Amino acid sequence: MALIIYSIISHNFLNQKKENHSREWNRNQIKELNLEELYKLKNLEHHDVRLWILNSSTQNGLAAKIAECLLKGYYENDKHIKGDYNILKQDNYNKIDQYDMGYMNGLKTEIFVHVDTISYPKFKEHLKEFLSFTGYGHDIVKYNYQKKLYEERDITIILGEDWDETGNLIQCDNPIN
Repeated sequence: MALIIYSIISHNFLNQKKENHSREWNRNQIKELNLEELYKLKNLEHHDVRLWILNSSTQNGLAAKIAECLLKGYYENDKHIKGDYNILKQDNYNKIDQYDMGYMNGLKTEIFVHVDTISYPKFKEHLKEFLSFTGYGHDIVKYNYQKKLYEERDITIILGEDWDETGNLIQCDNPIN
């Protein structure tokens, strides 16, 4: 019994080597876990883009699969294409549903940009990167500058029945761990 009491007291009160300064503790954790090197691997430009992924196709779980792909990337001919996008929402919806953007054509994949690229020209580079990642061209991009939408997200991608006919998202079948 005395040994148990001594162990409790020793553990809680005698081993006071805990660091009280949070910045020092954080710095030590970064060094210990090698977080600086991991952080350098992340494409922060991608992470700045807030995405919604909406699935209007009949394929169940497609929004989640594409969200994972946008987060982790995919392999194309043994080359890793990095993702690192910031996925705020993934959802399935019925073809007859309407969102704040109006009626959606459930057969076609569409990309809506909610950022005013005239006021924020740097976002054009983000869009160019996103289109390069997905493999889609500017022809499916539509601009919808509503304050409500812009406050929620930067880009909405709606996956239609044709999501795997053009573009690179078909590469998302191979999960990356």
